[in-house]
Amino acid sequence: MALEARQPDLTLLLVEDDARTRAELDRILAKHAGLAIRVAATPEEALAAADVLPPPDLALIDLRLPGKDGLTLLDELLLKVPFLLAIIMTGYGEAETAREARERGAVDFVEKPLDLPYLLVVLRQLSREARLKRDLRAGAALMSGVLEMMPDGIRMADAAGTALYFNQIGRALWEGGHREPGQQALYEGRVYTLERRATGDRVLWHWIDLTRALEQERFAAYKQMARFLAHELRNPLTPMRLWLQELQSTPPGEEQFRETAGRAVEVLLGQVDRLMELAGRFRALGEMQAPTLQPVEVTTILREVEQALAPFAAKAGVGLAVKTEGAVRAMADESSLYHLLFNLVRNAVEASEGKGGTVSFGADADGPLCVLTVQDRGGGLPPEAAVAPFTPYLTTKPGGTGLGLLICRELAASMGGRLVLCNAPGEGLTARVELKAGE
Repeated sequence: MALEARQPDLTLLLVEDDARTRAELDRILAKHAGLAIRVAATPEEALAAADVLPPPDLALIDLRLPGKDGLTLLDELLLKVPFLLAIIMTGYGEAETAREARERGAVDFVEKPLDLPYLLVVLRQLSREARLKRDLRAGAALMSGVLEMMPDGIRMADAAGTALYFNQIGRALWEGGHREPGQQALYEGRVYTLERRATGDRVLWHWIDLTRALEQERFAAYKQMARFLAHELRNPLTPMRLWLQELQSTPPGEEQFRETAGRAVEVLLGQVDRLMELAGRFRALGEMQAPTLQPVEVTTILREVEQALAPFAAKAGVGLAVKTEGAVRAMADESSLYHLLFNLVRNAVEASEGKGGTVSFGADADGPLCVLTVQDRGGGLPPEAAVAPFTPYLTTKPGGTGLGLLICRELAASMGGRLVLCNAPGEGLTARVELKAGE
C-alpha cells in the first residue's frame, strides 16, 4: 500500500510579475522546499492572498512590481501578517536597497539570477524559524486563553510602567482605578484584592478573586454562630424542663406542692427572660452585641445558677455548694456572667455524674480582681482534651458539642477577663475566671 504524501504545514507567498519565472519557482519550491505555494503576479493579488486563511508563513517578493515596489508591498503585508518572514529578490543588486529591505522587515535579500541551492537552504532555515514562532504563538495563545479564563485579573508591565499584557478582568479593574495594593475592589458582583510583585524588569499586578473564599468564610461563620446559638439555648431550656418535670411529679395535694410550684414559676420566668435577651442578641444574623460592663453583685448570680441547676444536679446525684464571703462585685455584663457561670457549673455537674461528690463554686476578691472558681471531682480532663481544651467541637461527652469551654473563654474575654483551667488528672477540674473587681 502506498504511503499518503505528507501535506506541507507551511505556506509561502510567491510574488513575481514575470509569468515564466513565477511558474518555475512555483514548481521548484513546491517540490524541493516542502512548502505550500500561494502565487501572486501583482501587489493587489498578493494582499488578497494574505487574507486567505491560514495566512502565509513565508514570502518571496520581487522588488520590481507593477504599480508598487516590493518594499512598499512588504510594509502592507506585515500589517496584515506581523509574523511573516519575507525575502526580497531583485535583478538590480544594490547595497543600499539590501540595507533598506532589512530595516523594513525583510529577513534576507537575494539577487537574480537566483542561486537556487542557496535559496533552498535559506527557505529551510526560515521554515524551522517559522515553525518555532508558530509554536510560540500557539503557546502564547493558549496561555492567554488560560489567563482569560482565570477568575483573577492580570496585568504585566515593564519597569517603565508600559503595559505588556492585560486579561479582560485586569484591564477593567485597572481602568476602573483599582491600583492600590492590599485594597479590595468590586467588579461585576465579585470582590478582588490587589497584589503587586516585581521581578527584574517586569511588574505583575494581580487582582485576586476573594469572592468564593469570603462566601465560604461567611458560611462557616453562620454555621459556627448557629452551633453557638443552639448551645446557648440549651442552657435556659434545661432548668425549665427539669423544674416542669419536678412540678409534674409532685401531687397537687402534697404539702410541698405550693412551695415547689412557687420556685418553679420563679425559675421559669427568669429563664424566659434570659431566652428573650438571648434572642435579642442574635437578631442580626447572630451578631451579638458588645457587653456593657458595670458593677455586678456576683453572689446574686451564683445563687441564680444554683437554683436553676438544682434539679439537674439532683438528677445526676451531684451536690451543689456555693461559697462566698460577703458581698463580691465584678465589672461584668450581668447576662454574660450568668451564661459563663451556668456553662461552667453545668459542665462540672456533667463531669461528676455517676461519681457522686459536690460541685463547689464561688467568688472571692483578690486585690484588683474578682476571682470566680468552679471545682468538681469528676476525674479531670482526659489527655486528648487537656492538651487543647478550648478546641471547637472536641468533646468527650456523648451528644456534646465541644463548644462549652470555648464559649466560656470568649464570654470571659468579652468582659476583659480570662478563663484558666487547672486540671488534676484522676481527681477533678478547677475553672478559674478572673475579672476586674467592681467598684
